[in-house]
Amino acid sequence: MSFEKELYEEINELRRDPSAYSQKISKSKENFEGNVWVYPETKEGIQTIEGPLAYDEAIDYLNNISPVEELVQSKGLINISRDFLELFQKNPNDKTDINTIIEKYGSYSGSFRRIVEFGALTAEQAIINLIVCDGNKSRGNRDALLDENLKSVGICSGKHDIYRTCSVITACTRFNSDDSDD
Repeated sequence: MSFEKELYEEINELRRDPSAYSQKISKSKENFEGNVWVYPETKEGIQTIEGPLAYDEAIDYLNNISPVEELVQSKGLINISRDFLELFQKNPNDKTDINTIIEKYGSYSGSFRRIVEFGALTAEQAIINLIVCDGNKSRGNRDALLDENLKSVGICSGKHDIYRTCSVITACTRFNSDDSDD
C-alpha cells in the first residue's frame, strides 16, 4: 500500500472514531524520554516543544468529540497536493498563492484546507503529529483533519532533503473539476 493510501486510511480512521484513535496517541506517547520523542524504528530522537503534555491534550480532545463523515478522494485535490509537494520539496517555506494552484485544476466551494507534515516515517505517526500539533497552540492541523465541513481530500507524499519526508493534504467541502473522474 502506498504512503498516500495509508495516510488516507489513517485520516478516515480518525474521523470515524476519534476516541478510539486517541489510543494510538497514548501508545505513541510511550516513546518519550523527557521531552524527546524517539522513533521506535530508528531510535532517533526528535526534540519536542511541549513534550508529553501536548499528547495528553490531544488524547483528551479526541475523547470528547463526535465522529465526522469520512473523506472521499478527489483527483483534482491529489493534483493540487502534488504541486504543493513539489514546491515544498524545493523550499519548505514556499509562499505560492494557493489559488494559483487550485485554479489549474478547477474550483472549490465551501471550506478549503491545506495541511503539511514533515518528517514522519509512518502514516500513523504523520497523523499523530498533525493531531498533537506540538508547539502550535492553535492546533489548526487537528481542527482541519476533523473539520466536519470537509468532504473531499487529496494527498501526496514524497522525500524531502532536509526533513526526510513531506506530505501535503488538501481538503475541501466540494471540488469542481473539468475532469470527469473527480
